[in-house]
Amino acid sequence: MSASAAADTTRPTSSGVLRALRRAVHPTDPVETARALVTGGSVRIALCVDCPDELDAVGRALGICRRMLAADPPELRGYAVADCRRL
Repeated sequence: MSASAAADTTRPTSSGVLRALRRAVHPTDPVETARALVTGGSVRIALCVDCPDELDAVGRALGICRRMLAADPPELRGYAVADCRRL
């Protein structure tokens, strides 16, 4: 089996990425909604963070993504987060 065929069988799903993201979200994080898109070898995550200050919201969203990646979830092994946006 080629390396690309092996990667296809372990490709993360959007629901798997969202499960990994939910594990990284703390109860005090002001996350309203989250979305994930898996395309090719990358994952795109969009978070709706409720903060009055945009810089604070961006910082919190990046912190959540950092915690998720630091946990090294099996759903994301071998993939890169290409984009993290605030909705």
